[in-house]
Amino acid sequence: MRPTIITSGHAMEQTLLFDRTALAELRAAYESHDSTRLMSRRLAHAVQDMQVILDEPMSIPGQGEAGGEEHARHKLNYQHVSLASQLWLVAHDERYLDFVRRLLLGYSDIYEALPAHVSKDSNPPGKLFHQCLNEGMWLLYAADAYGNIKSELPATEREQIEQHLLRPMIDLLVVQNAHDFDVVHNHGIWSVAAAGIAGMVLEDEDLVAQALHGNARDGVSGGFLAQLDQLFSPDGYYLEGPYYHRFALRPMVLFAEALVNSGTRHDIYDYRDQIIRKAILCLQQVAFPDGRFLALNDSSKTMGLVDEGAMLGAAALLHRYQDSRLNPAVAGLIRENVQRLPLSTGCVALAGFAETASLAPMARDSQFISDGSTGDAGGLAILRAPSSRGGESMLYMAFGQHGSDPSLHSALDHGHFDGLHFGYHNGQHEVLTDYGFSRWVNIEPKFGGRYTPENRSYAKQSVAHNTPVVDETSHHGLETARACEHHGTLVCFEASDPALQVASARLNGYVPGVTLQRSLMLVTLPDIAEPLVIDLMRASSDAHHHYDYPLHFQGQLMVSEPVLHQQASPTALGEANGYQHLWKMAVSDEQPALASQAVTWLQDDHFVTARMVCSDASMLVKGFIGANDPDSNLRNEPYLMLRSQGTRQTVACVIETHGVFDEAREISRDARPQITGSRLLHDSDEVCVLELDTKDGARHRLAMAFLTAGDHEVDVAGETLKWQGWSALL
Repeated sequence: MRPTIITSGHAMEQTLLFDRTALAELRAAYESHDSTRLMSRRLAHAVQDMQVILDEPMSIPGQGEAGGEEHARHKLNYQHVSLASQLWLVAHDERYLDFVRRLLLGYSDIYEALPAHVSKDSNPPGKLFHQCLNEGMWLLYAADAYGNIKSELPATEREQIEQHLLRPMIDLLVVQNAHDFDVVHNHGIWSVAAAGIAGMVLEDEDLVAQALHGNARDGVSGGFLAQLDQLFSPDGYYLEGPYYHRFALRPMVLFAEALVNSGTRHDIYDYRDQIIRKAILCLQQVAFPDGRFLALNDSSKTMGLVDEGAMLGAAALLHRYQDSRLNPAVAGLIRENVQRLPLSTGCVALAGFAETASLAPMARDSQFISDGSTGDAGGLAILRAPSSRGGESMLYMAFGQHGSDPSLHSALDHGHFDGLHFGYHNGQHEVLTDYGFSRWVNIEPKFGGRYTPENRSYAKQSVAHNTPVVDETSHHGLETARACEHHGTLVCFEASDPALQVASARLNGYVPGVTLQRSLMLVTLPDIAEPLVIDLMRASSDAHHHYDYPLHFQGQLMVSEPVLHQQASPTALGEANGYQHLWKMAVSDEQPALASQAVTWLQDDHFVTARMVCSDASMLVKGFIGANDPDSNLRNEPYLMLRSQGTRQTVACVIETHGVFDEAREISRDARPQITGSRLLHDSDEVCVLELDTKDGARHRLAMAFLTAGDHEVDVAGETLKWQGWSALL
């Protein structure tokens, strides 16, 4: 199991995270000083960054507040020790070697004497950090850095670092917190990767086996292989959603590289039908055209493919699989910020990809991504079509498993109560948004950078999403255990016709006595510049219910039909379940059943119109997030809501992007939509027919079946309409 590391003087030919080819390529790029090449520029930036660090006094603080200065310094230290060790391998500059040596020895002098932090949540504490998770991250990078310089140190210093820093950290992760070491969760994957890499550096075969197969050595109850088996669907979708997917991908790729380069497990990249490849590709798919991730479950609105885990995955995809199916945004992101290029095996291939990839990419294919470890727990439907400005329009609907499983770990509770949530990116902006989490990451004054109380009282609630809400309650009563028992069901997914793409899914058991079904269409019409989003949202029940249809958006409201009457003073929309955090600013008069209603807003340099028709009498509400938020933890973003009551109900909504606005040039064009009216011509339990009027007098009819494909026939005003399959443009 001993790592295959060959040394010649100071020139290592292979390490745990760099194979021979990678090290040779990095040294060639470093020595070329070619500022026209991304890899050379990346290394030049690394040298500059490290010079600033070397010019400062070394700081090894004690303990401090979560997210505070001490936390930040410990995090910077493991990043700096990793970078310095990598530059030592590339440049053979003794200053880098000395930095790594002094920092590791400095921590070895203090670590054992530090008490455990006092935990402020359900996660076990570390000594350097408030969460043991961060301790594992520190160990992974520090152990690898130590391995990169180990052969240059005298025996006494090696013993000091190993016995008074690395071994005590391993004991904290593996022995003192054995349960968390075995947990199948993003915390667990960091723990096993850190222990595994440390075991390789220390030539501890038993520890490496424990990291691979878990404490019980069964490969099921814990360990790296269990993580790969249970956290990802057969399509590579991660249980907790994209934000934690990219976080779990980083240790997964680093440990996989170490397993291959050490000779411990040459076939790890082929494990479970190449699940690592699928996980990398899936993360590329669940990012918008601008590279930001879909904010499903607990998630940042700004996190995207520039993340280190995503970049490491992209490099591994190119190097280990010779697969270049990366998100079109990746090349531009690297060109704009070359410091994001990881120093890893595959980084030269990733730099080459970024240099040669087109910056005017075509729209990606539509895709259904399964959820659940066996792929039978619903999933994520993504429809794509070319936008008029190039690139792609991207429409998605989420109806997979809850995203939490407290039976595994109390910290595995990042799921939101958002069945059938949908969102839309029109190629320029995210038009229909997901709030994501309520958390100000690493900002110590904001609840220590942890999740705020509003994460549960608002962000997780159904009304915080573009999802149907019944009786002002959240799905499953906001009970995670109940939510884990259900997932959505795919009714149909058809994307073979670029003019009419359809995805439909159904929820049972999310709201007692109510069946919910959403059918989304992405429609390209010859007389409409941009693809249209058609949403058919249906609720069925034997009892009378209050139904809300929320739309969360970004922009300034321009006009509404009917008029929205501003309230004399804003009030909260409700008393609980997230409604207490919604300001009610303006309300329309109630409109009769089947009335066409529309709201147009300006978003940056274009307009968006949502045109709705409801099978029951309804009214529109417009407002902002942020009521009953004394600590200002919530972002004050706008929402629209169509409110109605009934038993069985259909809402048909058409989202149209249109026009241009350029304030600097005083240009406004096509501020009013092409779609001027919408009608539900037929609405039954089996099928629905929606008719759209355009400004130039054209009419388009869209038909959708809800229960079965096959032959359909309906009578509309004396006219017989026929079609075959799930949907049709008539």
